[in-house]
Amino acid sequence: MSPPTHSEAAWFDDQHDGGAPPGDGESSSWPAQPDDRYGDPYGDPSGRASARGSDPHERYPPVAASGSGDDWSVPSDRTMPAPGPSAPDRQVFVPPPAIRPDPGPPDPPGGWGAAQVPPAPALTPPPAPGPAHRPPRRPRPRRHTIDRRRLAVVYDIDGPRVRLGVAWFAGAMAATVVSPIATALVYAAAAGMAARQIVKAWGSISWQADVAAGLGALPVLAALVGPEFAALTLVVVGVAAIGCAAAPDGARLPGSGGRLAAAGILCLSAVPALGGAAFVLVRSESVVAAVVLLGLVSAYEAGDYIVGSGASNSLEGPLAGITASTLLALPLALILVEPFDAAGVILLGFTAVACPLGQIVASAALPGAGAYAPALRRIDTLLILAPLWAAAAGAF
Repeated sequence: MSPPTHSEAAWFDDQHDGGAPPGDGESSSWPAQPDDRYGDPYGDPSGRASARGSDPHERYPPVAASGSGDDWSVPSDRTMPAPGPSAPDRQVFVPPPAIRPDPGPPDPPGGWGAAQVPPAPALTPPPAPGPAHRPPRRPRPRRHTIDRRRLAVVYDIDGPRVRLGVAWFAGAMAATVVSPIATALVYAAAAGMAARQIVKAWGSISWQADVAAGLGALPVLAALVGPEFAALTLVVVGVAAIGCAAAPDGARLPGSGGRLAAAGILCLSAVPALGGAAFVLVRSESVVAAVVLLGLVSAYEAGDYIVGSGASNSLEGPLAGITASTLLALPLALILVEPFDAAGVILLGFTAVACPLGQIVASAALPGAGAYAPALRRIDTLLILAPLWAAAAGAF
């Protein structure tokens, strides 16, 4: 195949340069095209040169040099690109992807001709009128029953209760053995503290609680003189309670019943004094009878607390206490220890019943069985049993 002539090379330059005049001065009939060589590194916007191969000689056909037909060279206005990163050996033209027009939002079911109006909400018929409103019925009055929890014993298990109980037993036993005066002092202090705790539990004025402490200790000390003088002091306690309630600030509650409530609460201070005074009368009559009495009530309290504090009902504790005290009293009754020598074995039955009844009386004197009154719980088993024991010992 013969190399292209000069006219063919000029024709290619004419096509490539957008219709510029050829080198020999001839004009071209091809229309001028824009020069896009700056968009294409090799000056071929249409991509025709890439179709002819990757050889630079094919992309830029040589022209014959002057003076010889066999000498081929690149024109002076053409430079061959050097191979490398800036001029790859092969370049593939990738046309841009076809851009589709935006279809826009989908057409509504009814078309775009009519305005889209939301449908009207469905109308629900009004509810049918119900029956006429009836006034609520008045609740029937309930029968008042005894609240067993109100009278049951609540066991305080916080703190060293067992050690305190042992210490109380040792102190009371020592005072009982020493003399009636020592016994009266110990039980007067316990009865006074119990009376004060009762009044405070009911929420009375603080100075009335202090007065109640003196009113509770007075009958116990008066028992040293005799039962008649102790009974007289009980009357004094009632009169003093009325006087304290009549004070300007002595009303327990507002209204006419406030002073009566204050007087009744102060009279409750005589409840622990009853048990303490009876025990002092027993000690004044017989030291043996007093020691036996203290031993029986202590056995009852120990059995009651040990079993009752962990029981699921309020009966197991008292039953355990009755069992403990009966087991201790039975041999004493068989050998006729005072006061069983005068009263007989029947005193065992009274002992078994009187101890839990004393606990119930103590709970009734409080606004609640769980009210804070540890001093009262120390002598509550004597509230019923001590007067019975004093009568059996001949103290009356």
